Amino acid sequence: MSNIKRTIGLVAIFGWPVLGFYRGLKSYDYNYSNNRLYRHSEKMKFPLYIDKSVWGIGGMLWYSNPVGFILGLYKEVYRLEVNLRGLEDEKKTDYYNEVL
Repeated sequence: MSNIKRTIGLVAIFGWPVLGFYRGLKSYDYNYSNNRLYRHSEKMKFPLYIDKSVWGIGGMLWYSNPVGFILGLYKEVYRLEVNLRGLEDEKKTDYYNEVL
């Protein structure tokens, strides 16, 4: 039983920031594909990987801090409900795709 608790604790401690990194990458992709980034110029052919990685690190840092943890948990439950109810139109909204 002790090993199970330790495993769950390790997954929570390391998995949550990894999920934040993933959400940061997805947020960058959403903003890039909708041309919310780089409005001052024509859409670039390819995204900048340094920008994408910084957004991922930002998402990881946001999910790692206590306030971000609570808001991130709320947002993940929201995404879970959207997926369970099959609300495909909601998946295309800004609120669903942004980290915060």
